[in-house]
Amino acid sequence: MRKAMKKSHILTAMVVLFSVIVSASLKAQTPTEWPDLPLLTIETVDGVMPTATKVFPPEGCVGEGILSEHVPGRLVMTLKGETLYDSGDYVKGESGVRIKIRGNSTGANLTQHPYKLKLSKKADLLQLGNEHKSKDFALLSMYTWNKVMKNEECNILLNTGLALCRALNFPWTPNTRPVNVVINGKYQGLYHLIETVERADTRIKTDKTGFVIENDAYWWKEGETYFRTEHQKANTYMGYTFKYPDGDDITEEQLADIKNYMEKVETAVYSNAGASDLIDYDSFAHWILAHDILGSYDAAGSNMFLYKENGTTEDSKLKMATLWDFDSAFASDLDGSRQHYSYLFFYLSLFQDKNFVRTYLDLYKEKIAAVYPYVENSLKEFKEKYGEAFEKSMELHRAVYANECKNSLDEQIDDVLTHLKERFAKLQTLTAELEHTTAIEGCVDKSDNRIVNRTSILGVDFTGVDVNRLPVGIYIEKRADGTIRKVLNK
Repeated sequence: MRKAMKKSHILTAMVVLFSVIVSASLKAQTPTEWPDLPLLTIETVDGVMPTATKVFPPEGCVGEGILSEHVPGRLVMTLKGETLYDSGDYVKGESGVRIKIRGNSTGANLTQHPYKLKLSKKADLLQLGNEHKSKDFALLSMYTWNKVMKNEECNILLNTGLALCRALNFPWTPNTRPVNVVINGKYQGLYHLIETVERADTRIKTDKTGFVIENDAYWWKEGETYFRTEHQKANTYMGYTFKYPDGDDITEEQLADIKNYMEKVETAVYSNAGASDLIDYDSFAHWILAHDILGSYDAAGSNMFLYKENGTTEDSKLKMATLWDFDSAFASDLDGSRQHYSYLFFYLSLFQDKNFVRTYLDLYKEKIAAVYPYVENSLKEFKEKYGEAFEKSMELHRAVYANECKNSLDEQIDDVLTHLKERFAKLQTLTAELEHTTAIEGCVDKSDNRIVNRTSILGVDFTGVDVNRLPVGIYIEKRADGTIRKVLNK
């Protein structure tokens, strides 16, 4: 017993000593001693750290979110000791930065908080050129939990997803770069510095009469400007929130006009009468194809940003903007992403429209061959540009967050590309099924490959129910050979 206690005391002392050494080492570092990644140093007014309060949904709503306030301060970005940017001390509207904790579940639960940065003056933080100057950026947490990845995490899912969007030629894909961050003298870890979803000529381009909205499960949070369509109220827990116009600036007339337009869109989509005169089928096909390639598990949390370039002309159609959240990439065990089976957005109905299915299949055939080489090359370029500095920064990160950044960059790239290859096989199954009818009455139940499970998209079990007694709807069937497919009972 005494030997065990003595050993325990020794281990405790060693852990404490190691923590002291790491802390002292980090405090002793100067910008010139950091890895060759940009270092963001933020000093807030009076040393106040950004904080957030968890908020929980009212009855009938879902999600765990946060409420947070901006904290003013100064931001300096350096690389190898050279100052790349200095916001100056905070003076409202003139200089400095405001920072706050962002996100919903990530902001509420991650040890390494994600942040939103609001500069007083536009700047080119990502060094892309003056046309990319903006006041709005974000610092996304490096840690991404994902059950199917090695050690259940991956730090480059964001980079992978954005590379995929570029391979598919999205009109705008956010630019990002890895950075180290210090706030009020304390190292906060390795982050993704990224452009946020905003209306701008180099981001989501609309004129002043257009809009950018999100189909948002967190519309209920205090301070949000939102509207809910009749379909949302009757069938979902979602609502629409605003990226543009700003919620503080939008007029009642603008809000009513946008709501009325979305009511018109949803009536067309959900009546299965065809909506191609109101929404851009090519844009919507790009968005869902990207999620299908990634095998995204999350549906409600997949950041559904929509925009209309012009709010006054009939030829301006509703479009889908960039993908944003890649946390659940490769986690779906279905042929497509979960959006195919979710009642929370348009795709369940759109895939009953032959014109939309044709648009999707044509896009798939046009783009799919180039996707893997493009993503592979993008990750190779990331390694060439940041590899050694990224590895060293992950070491620093682990000193603060012991259970994060456990996989080397090479391991992560191999992991991602392996999963990406596996997704192509599932996509071949999905697209083959879309090429022919999937109506239940056309299905033959062979004895050697019988249906072993059938559930509705709402999760109700209909296994063993005679097909002639099934309610009209869409079902997920699993057969004896392990294949899973979506079938429609008309």
